Amino acid sequence: MWQRLTNSIQSLKTYEDLSPDLRLRCRINRALRDRPRYRLDRWYQTFWQPLEVSSEVAEFVYQQMEAYSGLTFGYVLPSDRLTEDLNLPLVCWFDWESTLCDDFYDRFEVDISSSFDVANLATIQELVVFLNQQSRLVNYSGESD
Repeated sequence: MWQRLTNSIQSLKTYEDLSPDLRLRCRINRALRDRPRYRLDRWYQTFWQPLEVSSEVAEFVYQQMEAYSGLTFGYVLPSDRLTEDLNLPLVCWFDWESTLCDDFYDRFEVDISSSFDVANLATIQELVVFLNQQSRLVNYSGESD
């Protein structure tokens, strides 16, 4: 009985460690609300179209990163730093990076799991540009290079 109780307590602690920090998420969302909010089409036209990022990749990042992080991505700017400003490792579920790789494959049929390392990306712009480059690795036959 004590072992079962100890296991239950350990499971709850592990769950807490792997869960998003909801208080931090709320603080970041409150801070972001001081900025103008961009709908997806304006977010793309303002920030990503000039960089020749595909609208599909911009849409993917806008929707998926909001789902992973709980942050309102309409307020997020290309210069926002993934760790220092948005605290993605703390506001997302522990497995958001692998989920992003899976979702990216489902959407673009490109496996980025061996090349995606968020530690090598500092800002939202670097993330979007990286994903855009990866999405273009599909040749005309529909297969990855």
